[in-house]
Amino acid sequence: MKKKSIIAVLTVVVLVGLMTMTLASNKKEIDSRKEVKTTETNIAVTVASAEMKETNMDLDLVGTTQAAREVNIASEIAGKIVEVSFRMGDYVSGGYVLAKIDDTYKRLAYENAKLTYNKCKDDISRYKALREGDAVSDTQLRDIQLAYENANIQLENAKKQWDDTKITAPFSGYITSQNTELGAYLSVGNVIAGIADISELKVVFEVSESVAYELQKGQPVNVTSDVHPEARYKGTISNISQKASASHTYPVEIMISNNGKDKLKAGTYVKVNVNMTSNEKVLMIPRDAIISSLKDPSVYLVRDNMAQLTKIDVGRNYESYIEIVSGLKEGDRVVTNGQINLTGNSKITVIK
Repeated sequence: MKKKSIIAVLTVVVLVGLMTMTLASNKKEIDSRKEVKTTETNIAVTVASAEMKETNMDLDLVGTTQAAREVNIASEIAGKIVEVSFRMGDYVSGGYVLAKIDDTYKRLAYENAKLTYNKCKDDISRYKALREGDAVSDTQLRDIQLAYENANIQLENAKKQWDDTKITAPFSGYITSQNTELGAYLSVGNVIAGIADISELKVVFEVSESVAYELQKGQPVNVTSDVHPEARYKGTISNISQKASASHTYPVEIMISNNGKDKLKAGTYVKVNVNMTSNEKVLMIPRDAIISSLKDPSVYLVRDNMAQLTKIDVGRNYESYIEIVSGLKEGDRVVTNGQINLTGNSKITVIK
């Protein structure tokens, strides 16, 4: 019996051992199937060389035209409108009477002031003659002189009040708005019309910080528009803002003449071309090579078929190129396409 028991135990042990070996073999096979076999491959990129280039370039920007002069015309006195002689869109000359306010009381006040003035004028002449004969005192003559001067002031004031019943155009231009009608009552400061002088136009656009330091007041520019494709407008830079906007760009204004046959309206989009030609040469690379931001720029520098992440300092922008201040030298090759697949020291293959 003992012999049979021993044989049974040995049989069980052998079976367990065989099962363990089988399971271990199966696990190795499964793990080998799951294993990812990796091989190091080169990443395809395009490159460009850092080159010394002339800073010759044309700066092309988009701006909006504005009237050289534009104001709202308001009444300086209160009263009822008795005449309106303009419509929106009319061209009027400087001094043209746009509207009249009832002047009855202002005219009467002027005539009364004129009578008082004339009386005082006669009195001063008569008192001067009397003073020469000691018929009046110096005090009496002085009082008459004061009355004469006061009458003169009152006359000028009455004349101004009467003149203000005629609301006139301050300069020549086009009426851009009409805010009153015949019979309307105006208070002091009520706007009756808007007027714009477009014989000259102001073009406003914004430039980056680097360009703002390159532009000069008085620098000539060329302006074109889609509404008159063949026309060319000559202008000059009249102002470069000394303060950046919220978007860190600098407003620039130019003035162009607008008296030709191809007149532009205020508010028209125009294209502004500024020639930035210079004999200076600077080290440049394509902007496409820059990774991260221009405030903390880096490039992938190509050395021995490897791309090395390299910090650089940049200067001015030149359209699709950017100036290199430090970090690269002439002839260095930088990656311009494919950076997204690169790490610190990736092996690369340069393609055209």
